[in-house]
Amino acid sequence: MEKDTILVVDDETDLVHGLRRILSMEMDCRILTAENGVQALDILSNTAVDVVLADVLMPHMDGLTLLERIKSRDPAVTVIIMTAYGTIEKAVEAIKKGAYDLIQKPLDEERLVHLLRKGLELNRLVRENARLTEAISRKETVGSMVGQSRPMRAVFDKINMLAQSDVTVLIRGETGTGKDLAARAIHKLSRRGRRGLVTVNCPALPETILESELFGYRKGAFTHAVADHTGMFDQANGSSIFLDEIGDLTLPVQTKLLRVLQDKEIRPLGSNRSHLVDTRILAATNQDLELKITQNRFREDLFYRLNVATLTLPPLDAIREDIPLLVAHFLDRVAREQDKARKTVAPEVLDHLMGQEWPGNTRQLENLIRGWYAVLPDAQITSRHLAAEVCQVVRPVADINLDEPYQDLKEKAIESFTLTYLNRLLGRTAGNVSAAAQLSGMKRQSLQKIIKRYGIDVQQLRS
Repeated sequence: MEKDTILVVDDETDLVHGLRRILSMEMDCRILTAENGVQALDILSNTAVDVVLADVLMPHMDGLTLLERIKSRDPAVTVIIMTAYGTIEKAVEAIKKGAYDLIQKPLDEERLVHLLRKGLELNRLVRENARLTEAISRKETVGSMVGQSRPMRAVFDKINMLAQSDVTVLIRGETGTGKDLAARAIHKLSRRGRRGLVTVNCPALPETILESELFGYRKGAFTHAVADHTGMFDQANGSSIFLDEIGDLTLPVQTKLLRVLQDKEIRPLGSNRSHLVDTRILAATNQDLELKITQNRFREDLFYRLNVATLTLPPLDAIREDIPLLVAHFLDRVAREQDKARKTVAPEVLDHLMGQEWPGNTRQLENLIRGWYAVLPDAQITSRHLAAEVCQVVRPVADINLDEPYQDLKEKAIESFTLTYLNRLLGRTAGNVSAAAQLSGMKRQSLQKIIKRYGIDVQQLRS
């Protein structure tokens, strides 16, 4: 750890040497010296200094002027003024200009050492407060995303960089890693952030409806088109559009989207004219688009248009050190949303959570905590709750066949988790899809589509 640094400034050479010798013996600090204010400012320009001990009367620049210059450069530096002409007026003036304290000559060595130690302590407090303030500000700039691990700090840095441009961004990551949160953060921090982000859940809409919703339509374009309809790209004109799970787009819709990316133009259904739109595109996927390209299920030219800049979110297993922070964050959020007293988590439960596998990533952790609020009345989650159904999480299968491709095994694991999760979720709500959607944090129509995809009989669960 780097030592604290004290800078002694005085034109009395013997005094400076004496102070350097005394402070070196009494304090475990680095001691620097300067003969005048000009020399002191040069040192401060090139070296991190924590406390400055300066005489009030010096040639070229007096101590009070030096004090003002130091505070204008770095308010966190603690400045202590020495004077042989100590008066109340001089002390008041020094304190008003930002001095921590004033000490009279001849110097009382014991009081001086005590004062310098207190000054160093103040400096540490001020700098720590500034660091925490910056951390809080940094957290706010990434919306609802939290994390202090190195991978998440890299994500936050990239989000801030991407927000400064208008390039198309492809956000990649496993299901539940917060790709939608990243998209919202990029948009909110951008110059378009004053306008709302338009979000499209691609797999939630059939192809015919999706096309008309994206690009709009004119009256009479098809049956029931009794009036013009503004599409989502037009709604996002001057703003951003977020295409979630873009890997599920059909090839015809991919072709039309490519045209938007190439020409910045859209043509509503039933119209023979295109018009320009100023819309930034943010897209997300949890799929292997490169594989889909080789299978002729995703257009290669569209992929390169979307992949101008890539943001990849880490799975929860890669940021386990952030789990305590995420748990605290979700406990606060759910308590506010449900207007309930905030629950706490016992240390052994936190250890249990950090040792689990999380195929559903951060969303799975959040849903687990929502479940606690839904079914557990206790104020604290303890080890006795770990045996409860709400605290069970999917563990990796033991019979992994290493002869099978990784992608196939991964898809089977996700399918197994999804089926188990849906059956238990719908079992808890007795087949009530609306209640299940609220408990899971999903939109009802998205949940219905997944239920249909896996062929789950909701009616049977209601009986």
